[in-house]
Amino acid sequence: MTRSGITLRMLLILFIGTFVAMTFSGCATSFDKRGKYHTVRSGESIWRISRAYNVDLQELAEYNNIFSPNDAQPGKRLYLPPKEKTAGYKKLPLGMSAKESRRYAKSSKKKSRSKSIKTFHGKFIWPVDGKLTSPFGIRGGRRHDGIDIAAKSGTPIKAAGSGRVVFSGKMRGYGNLILIRHGDDFFTAYAHNKSNKSKKGQTVKKGQVIAYVGRTGRSTGPHLHFEIRNGQKARNPLFFLPQRK
Repeated sequence: MTRSGITLRMLLILFIGTFVAMTFSGCATSFDKRGKYHTVRSGESIWRISRAYNVDLQELAEYNNIFSPNDAQPGKRLYLPPKEKTAGYKKLPLGMSAKESRRYAKSSKKKSRSKSIKTFHGKFIWPVDGKLTSPFGIRGGRRHDGIDIAAKSGTPIKAAGSGRVVFSGKMRGYGNLILIRHGDDFFTAYAHNKSNKSKKGQTVKKGQVIAYVGRTGRSTGPHLHFEIRNGQKARNPLFFLPQRK
């Protein structure tokens, strides 16, 4: 994805009414020069690292494919995601002063902090059968905001969950792309398709064929680039899909 083209996050902005944008480069990746790394030392826990760097535990776990505390073994290099910039202004809650609003924001932030690593296996189904060739997280110095699943060209792609198609068309970098909106402000994205079967505005059921695997856009071979987003935020699909043996 070039910086001049429309991005998947920009599309989400249109649907959820926010004012922040992120540029992508290549196959659903983005440069992240602000991110830092930490090598796990003996005796350190994922919770301690999260607190030390003031990083949300769940976000830290998802970006590093840590599904349980035991996955953070000594010597493992962890990517520390940067804090997202907030808008330059914020509407005050009704009847609150600026000082009260700041206290309220801090309190809400503390309450929303993850205290344990959560997985949601089974919330969505695997959209295609194939080999996982690239996980979610950092890839070659870039953030990879989804997973890549290799499959033969023309393999049917299924909707990972029931919802409504909010975009079906071409996007630079992604090639043929389908974006489905689900409940709880979740979106799933299916990219590099050979062709799209489902149209914008169509309601689809979980497991319904919506497209076919291809290599359109920036792709080195036939595969599906699959993303799960909660609002604009990219989430690790492996935390939401059924576990594979």
